[in-house]
Amino acid sequence: MTKKIFAISTLILVLVVGAIFVYNFAFKKSSSQKTAESTGNGQKTSVEGKTSTPEKEKTDSSKETPIVSVTDESVFGATLSPDGEYIYLFLGSNGQLNQIDLDGKLEKVLSTEKFQNLKKIIWNKSKDRVIIETKDASGKFSKLLYYDLTNKSVITLKNNIDSVAWSNLGDKIIYKYYDSKTKKRTVSLSDPNGKNWRDLANFDYYNTEISPLPVSSDISYWPSPNAFTATSVNLVSFSGKDKKEILKDRFGVNILWSPNGQWGVVSYTDQKGGHKTDLALMSPRDGQSQSLGFPSFASKCVWSADSKFIFCAMPGNIPESAVLPNDWQEEKIETSDTFWKIEAVSGKKTRLIDAEKISGSFDVLNPFLSKDEKTLFFVNKADGKLYKLTL
Repeated sequence: MTKKIFAISTLILVLVVGAIFVYNFAFKKSSSQKTAESTGNGQKTSVEGKTSTPEKEKTDSSKETPIVSVTDESVFGATLSPDGEYIYLFLGSNGQLNQIDLDGKLEKVLSTEKFQNLKKIIWNKSKDRVIIETKDASGKFSKLLYYDLTNKSVITLKNNIDSVAWSNLGDKIIYKYYDSKTKKRTVSLSDPNGKNWRDLANFDYYNTEISPLPVSSDISYWPSPNAFTATSVNLVSFSGKDKKEILKDRFGVNILWSPNGQWGVVSYTDQKGGHKTDLALMSPRDGQSQSLGFPSFASKCVWSADSKFIFCAMPGNIPESAVLPNDWQEEKIETSDTFWKIEAVSGKKTRLIDAEKISGSFDVLNPFLSKDEKTLFFVNKADGKLYKLTL
């Protein structure tokens, strides 16, 4: 009897152990495989227990912002190097001249000369000479310096010289000269150091803009943009002859000539002391112009190298009470711009970036294109930093 009970107990024990074995290695294993398969369609577990993002989410989150900063501080005179591979710029903090790559990495210090209180930088065509305008502590008075990058020399120009531009060859400077004795104002020409000067034309307004006409011996000049000043845009030859007026009686005018010298983008205000602005395409031959129906300023635009397109920022967020371009120039207002490409002949306009993709607010100033014209660089007037927009 005892042996029979023992045998039955042993049989029951074997059956129980067998059932546990089958459960663990059959049913539980199958359940684990299903769990792993369902996890594989969601998040993956990476090394050391850190949760990695699925590939699709990684792609979405790694998309770069279309507009990125190139510098961490304010800069002046940002321009492409002659070979188009680098950018030259002066640091706002100490006036040091640096060479950076197109992503903002410092490649070389071109000059350790400290130019303080920078106001404006005017480069010549070959980028080996530069006119530097600085301001005094009050900000009311300026001083012009001529800096030669080759021999590292600095020369201070005469106090009664301002509104400087370089000749097309980059070997002469063209400027406004004021004679305090005769009270006369002239457009004059000289060597960069101020020597071998001669007068080209007389005019009777205080502030002036000067720009040589590309691929031409003509020099254009006009009153600095002011909503209360009626403009007279004039051309005079390099020899000082053949002066002629090509545009008059418009307010707030500024001009950006095309590289081939065939057209000028003209910004102007609709009336004296007005608020509405527009761009027009003007011929320097006869001053005939055609509205582009694009409210902006010439200083927010740049031409393509082939003179077929104009890349412009359209200012927004402008108060109805603003007087343009005065309030913008005097930093009483900041604009929030959108970015466009305009076909010069047809006036066709194309957005460079959808407005909703612009992260932040940008008040564009002095834009320029990369050599391949796939990147638009500009200074944000609000913080003085250099930015780029990949096209």
